[in-house]
Amino acid sequence: MNPYESQQLLDQYLLFHYGSPEEILPYSCGPVSALDFPRRSVVENIDCAVSRGRALDLGCAVGRASFELSRFCGEVVGIDFSEQFIAAAERLRQGEELVYQRLEEGAIATELIARMPGDANPERIRFEVGDALDLGENIKGFDVVHAANLLCRLPEPKKFFMRLPSLLASDGLLILTTPCTWLGEFTRPENWPEGSTHEWLAGCLAEDFNQLTLKDMPFLIREHARKYQWSMAQASVWQRI
Repeated sequence: MNPYESQQLLDQYLLFHYGSPEEILPYSCGPVSALDFPRRSVVENIDCAVSRGRALDLGCAVGRASFELSRFCGEVVGIDFSEQFIAAAERLRQGEELVYQRLEEGAIATELIARMPGDANPERIRFEVGDALDLGENIKGFDVVHAANLLCRLPEPKKFFMRLPSLLASDGLLILTTPCTWLGEFTRPENWPEGSTHEWLAGCLAEDFNQLTLKDMPFLIREHARKYQWSMAQASVWQRI
């Protein structure tokens, strides 16, 4: 069973992608630099002032990064394994407002509304359900591939690495972020990195990609009013040779 099909996770991801800073973190002492990660994973890793052709957002969840990519890419394909995440992203793309619940504590929740960003170009976006390890042959030749916090949720990451060169056009840009949270429930230990995640990643990509940047990017997921997941993703950008 796909763990991402629960209503609780849908609500959590809608808040993570579309909640305002005040809705997510109403405390002045909190880690504000970790907010707005789905948008920052795009704008802090690529020059958004440069128009580009086609973009692929793999593991797009409920779609915020896809909307961000649509501001400067002529075509965006957002793919996720969760049917309910894609359904929510598509409803937003069509201009609907989605009502969801923000958990406060126990059975207490606050009703909030998710909306498509006003500067998005929804006519450029297509959302579809798919498996990052079993993409159709027509999924190829993109100018940008964005895969945020996907890597350590894949059963066979090396299979993903083998597919990456065909996903990108020559000189295309690959944006990868990962918190390096390797768990047996998603990836069997024998498929975990050999050494550090970055060293392993660099070794697997060296033949087909040049690394352009490497940095740390914090992100914050709210579980309820007094419990948060603060994580530090490792973000890297690679150019297809």
